[in-house]
Amino acid sequence: MEERRRIRDDIRHAELSRRAMVRGALAVGGLGAFAGLASGCSSSRIIDPKLVASQPRPAFLLGSSTEVNFEYHNFPIRELRDGIRPYHMSTAVPLTDPGTHDSSGVRMALLGGKLYDHPVGQAQYGLHLIEAHRLTKNAEYLNRARKQAQRLIDRRVLHGNGWFYPYPFRYRLHRSEDVYDAPWYSMMAQGQALSVFCRLFRVTGEAKWKAAADATFASYLVTPVAGKPWGVYVVDGKLWLEEYPNPKEVSGDRTYNGHTFSAYGLWDYWVVTKDERAKVLLQGALTTTRDVYGDIANRQWRSKYCLRHANDAGNYHTTHTTQHMQCFAITGDTAFARISESYYTDFPPHGITGTIMFQPGDHIGYQFDDAGAVTATKPLRLIQPYQAQSKGRVRVKDQRDIWYEITDGELAGYHVKEMAGHSYQIGETAPIGYRIARPASIAQAPLEAYSLDATGALTSVVTSYRVGDRVSLDRRAVLNGVDHLRLGAGPHTGRWVRYAAINRS
Repeated sequence: MEERRRIRDDIRHAELSRRAMVRGALAVGGLGAFAGLASGCSSSRIIDPKLVASQPRPAFLLGSSTEVNFEYHNFPIRELRDGIRPYHMSTAVPLTDPGTHDSSGVRMALLGGKLYDHPVGQAQYGLHLIEAHRLTKNAEYLNRARKQAQRLIDRRVLHGNGWFYPYPFRYRLHRSEDVYDAPWYSMMAQGQALSVFCRLFRVTGEAKWKAAADATFASYLVTPVAGKPWGVYVVDGKLWLEEYPNPKEVSGDRTYNGHTFSAYGLWDYWVVTKDERAKVLLQGALTTTRDVYGDIANRQWRSKYCLRHANDAGNYHTTHTTQHMQCFAITGDTAFARISESYYTDFPPHGITGTIMFQPGDHIGYQFDDAGAVTATKPLRLIQPYQAQSKGRVRVKDQRDIWYEITDGELAGYHVKEMAGHSYQIGETAPIGYRIARPASIAQAPLEAYSLDATGALTSVVTSYRVGDRVSLDRRAVLNGVDHLRLGAGPHTGRWVRYAAINRS
């Protein structure tokens, strides 16, 4: 709770103004109607004169010059090198596609025994193929990426000068009572399609992909009208890129991950075009990502999937964590890094497996029900070190601490508490990279810095750092059950320091 309070205070004090008026520059394609459509959107805004003076001027106006109001912070927007851009990969996907696809090699969804086009699936696969081409230079990857992109183009629906990519199947939203009949649309699909087109244009120089990117970007400027394709709107002053816009009315569930994925498309478009409208929309979207994190968060538990239904995000909690780290790279604003750290602390990254070391002494395995109540225990006394495998490093509902899900040995089927020096996963686990240098300072001195070998053994050196000295970080992880940060520059680059020994700005 204290960490969240500090983040909120830092955001509040860092800004000259969190609310700015976006004028006719964004009233393209009738976007100005947002102010009237969004419930809870006040027509008055605190205007920072410096921010307003730097507002972009429209290249052209397709519709009304009605003022559009949403909150945004004037984040710097950065270009990023290969390896830290959104959707970057370190290993190429296989040429033999393990996913569901049709006879032409385009990704599909198999529902009820029938193949359907799936815009997000096709766009995501296209992005993976483009990354595979970057890694391997194999032209076949690029050819397949073109096929995914062309299918999106072939199925486009033109509305309000924008291209929209329809979903052709009926969909029940989060297993709720909300059912979307086909066709329906998604700004996550729009954003990832936009990223595909921009990246194909950058790689190939082919004008058709730039034209597709322009038309897809235009979908972000379309006034939301019930019963028509739409996806961008303002709710309580926040600009939302709606993953699940209701096809019958102007409402949605404000899905957190899909909103931010859509924002990545605006970033890709800005990188290619330097379009000031894209930049301001991106700044507005990132302001929303930043400012609603507390509403999405659940202390010491996984975050919410969306604001409307507030369902458990499940594995998407890890997506939220890494998305904020990506937003930190895009903007350089450490508020995103701190939010990512807060989410990481609330619930560990999913999919962490490994070997657990049990040191001599008494240990207890626990079984829990879905509410976190203890249903069984099993004691284990050891006179020598013992190892077992874990299928997950997790939190348990309404229980403190971190737990391992043991899969073999005496405590198979039980949870064991993570305890440094007593029961812990060997070596480095649950890593998350900062993508760009994370500024920090020394909180404790003398400071020990650690190296980790392949067996999980730590060796230390005493550094000459003093309290308050500035350092930079490039990674966070748990080493032998203890939270650590890795130094990314200076005489001890690559060594680890205890998390508590560092102040992060």
